[in-house]
Amino acid sequence: MQKENKEYVKQIIRYAIYLVIVLGLTVLAFYLTIGNNAAAIDETLQNANIWWIVAILGVVIACILLRSIVVFALMRTYYKKYFFHRAIAIDQVGTLFRMVTPAGLGSHIMELYTFKKQHISISDGLSVLALYSLLYQFVLIIYNSITIIVKAPLVIEIGSINFAFNDSIQANIPLWLLITIGFIVNLTVITFIFFISYWDGFYRLLNGPIARFLHKIKLVKDIDAYQYKLAGAKDNFRNNFKYLFKNWKVMLISLVAFFGYITISYSVPYFAGLAINNQSANANFWDSVLLSNFHQMITCLFPIPGNSMISELFFLRLFYSSNPAYSFYQSEEIARAALLLWRSLMFIFPLFISSLFTIIYRPRKVDPDASNQENQDIKE
Repeated sequence: MQKENKEYVKQIIRYAIYLVIVLGLTVLAFYLTIGNNAAAIDETLQNANIWWIVAILGVVIACILLRSIVVFALMRTYYKKYFFHRAIAIDQVGTLFRMVTPAGLGSHIMELYTFKKQHISISDGLSVLALYSLLYQFVLIIYNSITIIVKAPLVIEIGSINFAFNDSIQANIPLWLLITIGFIVNLTVITFIFFISYWDGFYRLLNGPIARFLHKIKLVKDIDAYQYKLAGAKDNFRNNFKYLFKNWKVMLISLVAFFGYITISYSVPYFAGLAINNQSANANFWDSVLLSNFHQMITCLFPIPGNSMISELFFLRLFYSSNPAYSFYQSEEIARAALLLWRSLMFIFPLFISSLFTIIYRPRKVDPDASNQENQDIKE
């Protein structure tokens, strides 16, 4: 137990360092965003419509509730007396550590730790997180596909993104290439899970030639252990698919909640524009959703905590163009002000809320023996 607590303290220290890095990079990104436009941006923000800002804060709360509904619905199939506030706790812990760790890889560890504090078994917690990720990825792929089909002309118009390290070292990377790779990354996750679950040929390929090749180049030290884990992963993934189709009502609720979550969270650039009186003819609700999908496909390629610096860069490139026919915001000053508003309300504010919640949240203390009995009583 003492060893476990020491490891937990080490993880918290590591995440605290990540948090400092994230905030530092975000402040730097804000400074670069303002640049020489400080007076114009300040005036724009001072004249912002407070009610649209309140509406965005309402979107933040709605996002928390929609994500928590998925956790709650999935967990209720395991534990009849699992309460909604516990699902909110899981969501907020996950939100915090997704924001402050590279590629959000630290979130599942802390979510499992919170599940354990709620007297949920690790196996049940893992199953719920796997189902949660699977359903989210499915909805994301549908939105990504629609975006690529509908907004392809915009990608062609924007062309390339210029990365200038100095006067002599510059790189122009085509936007379509970044979006294509991002889409493939999103698609690969769910495709891999489906193939390993139901395509025996793919499983034999991974378990045979690929396993031996990875062992030969020293990426896999113990080939037997690798094959054992792969077999376990196959069984778990197949069981998760069977579980979803068996509990189709829960799957439907989760899919609807995720569609709602992605839709309203990706619409915030539109509401930010309304707050600062953006009058571009191209600014509408669904364009905001689709452009934000492009933003997700690109930023998922950069494993930087909170996507700091990267998120701000590509927001400006996607939502503002010198060509009025393609620009979501009417001017660069409006775009930069909207970026500050969007990033503050959809990143800094949720980061603060989730940090505060994680610090003050304490599951109900229960005697270990009583806890075990409680789980026996409430588990289906």
